[in-house]
Amino acid sequence: MSLNKFLWLDLFSQKNDSEITVLSTLRSNLLFAKLSARELNYVSKVVHVRTYEPGEVIFSQYEKGLGMYMIAKGAVEIKIRASDKGESEVVVTTLDAGTFFGELALIDNDNKRTASAYALGPTTLIGFFKPDLLDIMERRPQTGVKILYQLSRVLGRRLSETTELISHLKKAA
Repeated sequence: MSLNKFLWLDLFSQKNDSEITVLSTLRSNLLFAKLSARELNYVSKVVHVRTYEPGEVIFSQYEKGLGMYMIAKGAVEIKIRASDKGESEVVVTTLDAGTFFGELALIDNDNKRTASAYALGPTTLIGFFKPDLLDIMERRPQTGVKILYQLSRVLGRRLSETTELISHLKKAA
């Protein structure tokens, strides 16, 4: 969020900085794009905000995934180990503020993390976990359906992109 936009939000809002960050991060996230202002406000009370120090592990490869993370501030590095016993990791990608990761954990019961995630610097993440989604689906089914629909769109798009990448790699080999 630009400094000017932040200042204007601050002038006209009774909310504190973390509420603005949570609401603006949710509003810009594809999973929550179809939610009304009231629904976004409800979800903002359900999610979990956490700040990570540089190099701190967010989650490790092969551990059970509990939910997804949205980057409100900072950056996250995603790394993989080539094998279960391998100690060295390879950087797969770096994600900046406004992006999200780990969303498959919201729907897969046996989801094991396929990579590790580390904070690159001081990083604020908003966690949205499976119990949060289940609670929303039970208490506010229409909101839950909107989130699940958007989640299915995101997963479908990422699957298509992965399939296309594999196709290009096979052609190059």
